[in-house]
Amino acid sequence: MKRHLIAISILALFTACVPLKQFRDMESRKNAAEAELQQKSVDLDDCQARARECEGNLKRSRAKVDQLVADSLRLYEAMTGEQQRIRELEEAGRLLNQQLRKQNEDQTALLMADLQKLQYDLNKREDALRKAEKDGNLKKAELQKAIAELERARAEMTAQNQRLLQLESALSRKDSAMNALRQSIAGALTGFSSDELNVHIKNGKVYVSMEEKLLFASGSYEVNAQGASALQKLAVALESKSDIQIVVEGHTDDVPYKSGVLIDNWDLSVKRATAVARIIMQNKKIAPSRVMAAGRADSQPALAGTTPAARQKNRRTEIILTPDMDKLFDIIGQ
Repeated sequence: MKRHLIAISILALFTACVPLKQFRDMESRKNAAEAELQQKSVDLDDCQARARECEGNLKRSRAKVDQLVADSLRLYEAMTGEQQRIRELEEAGRLLNQQLRKQNEDQTALLMADLQKLQYDLNKREDALRKAEKDGNLKKAELQKAIAELERARAEMTAQNQRLLQLESALSRKDSAMNALRQSIAGALTGFSSDELNVHIKNGKVYVSMEEKLLFASGSYEVNAQGASALQKLAVALESKSDIQIVVEGHTDDVPYKSGVLIDNWDLSVKRATAVARIIMQNKKIAPSRVMAAGRADSQPALAGTTPAARQKNRRTEIILTPDMDKLFDIIGQ
């Protein structure tokens, strides 16, 4: 009891003398140890979960092995029975040989025939025994092959599921990017009315459709000031989207174009598309490699018919914004 009191006194004296910094260091190491203990507990739970999964796989494998062992036992029993019958036949043959030596010549032919039949049966049973052994080996090989094919199929399914998840994620990101791009462009062009331009998504692409009256005078391919302002605002919205390809398509109505300068509607639609592309590329942050101009003439009308309203709707310029599809194609190609 006295020694215990002395030890407590020494411990109290030592504790009182421990500097505050050392106490905090000890407390910090204690907290770190507790955090590490908690992490080890989480790791232990994960290991136990994996152990249960492995135990399930082991049970299934053991069931397959037990079935194979049962098949082998049956084959072994059959083989043992056949061997016993072979020994019996051999013994019967030996007895017949002894009897043949004792019998007269008249019975020799009959006994030889019986012996030949016994030998034939013996050969058949031996063949059956060898076939049973071969079938057992084949079943074992087929089982091993089936297990290997199952593992390969499982690995392929896992890889396919992974690629499917990657493809779904890429498609989701593309759709989100297209919606964000549409909203960004619509916000940049808020100063223009819906009968002058329209921003929408079709087939995974963003379409900016501009009416003729916003960009050109009738029969002209020179962009007016209002149209140039709209195109410049559009270019600003696109300058940071370096992975977006820009296709400019010129469209006309079905009325034949007559002019001494241009040949026909095809020529007019190409000139208009080129003029729009040039204004977009005035923004030096847009690489020319991203831009392509094409003329469609009246081959792709937005509205069928020959009414003035339909023809006005068909006289338009469409700026088609296409995302970079290389990542999606790489996943599909795998």
